[in-house]
Amino acid sequence: MPIAINGIRKSEWTADDVAAVKTAERWMTRIPEFFITERSYQKQIGISEVGSDCRKCVARKLALKPKQVSGGWFPYVGTAVHASLEEGFGKYESDYYLENRLQVWEYKDLVLGGSCDMAAVHIDSDRLVVNDWKIVGDSGIADAARGKVKNQYRIQAMLYGLGWVNKGLTPTHVALSFLPRNQDLDKAQVVMFRYDESIALEALASLKVMIDAAEIIGWDEVIAKQPTGSYCFDCRRYSQGDDVSSLI
Repeated sequence: MPIAINGIRKSEWTADDVAAVKTAERWMTRIPEFFITERSYQKQIGISEVGSDCRKCVARKLALKPKQVSGGWFPYVGTAVHASLEEGFGKYESDYYLENRLQVWEYKDLVLGGSCDMAAVHIDSDRLVVNDWKIVGDSGIADAARGKVKNQYRIQAMLYGLGWVNKGLTPTHVALSFLPRNQDLDKAQVVMFRYDESIALEALASLKVMIDAAEIIGWDEVIAKQPTGSYCFDCRRYSQGDDVSSLI
């Protein structure tokens, strides 16, 4: 990453100039250290991954297969925005449930749970609208504006709804709030669905099929039989040839 001193050519740098530039280089090279969070090391499948169209990686997650730990600037920005929104909405704690831990489902060795970004209490009742923040680029905003939402996101939202049901509360709707990473907030899109428990249960049933099959034929065979997604970020992180020291 190039670092320049404004108005001064590199050939004219003093010893202090060089030291200052090296100092800036050091803080810039340290930023990627923050990309890897505790969540990065999570082996067990999370709520957001259940509906992935890459069923091979879903099976890998269920099998607790090791993968490379990785991070990136955009996910880091998303994490920072989530934290800021939690802090901001925390001022109105009577209206919102924030980052609540939900227990969605248990089956054999799998305990499926996770943290829900937010659930908003209805203005005129104690029922809920469940919300998940998505910080996305221009194409994500454009897709949401056309009502084009990944089935994975839809399933994720319904599973959060089921988690709230398990807490004894009543969600009526689930929402995905797409916030623009590169545009003003007025370009944000909120896509809402009526809560449909059958969607959540169908997704869980697909996990049950894999778990039961693995007891008979083993996880490697189950994984081999699953289709890959149209484009999957995780597939390349499951390479069997990788140095195990870089795997979790």
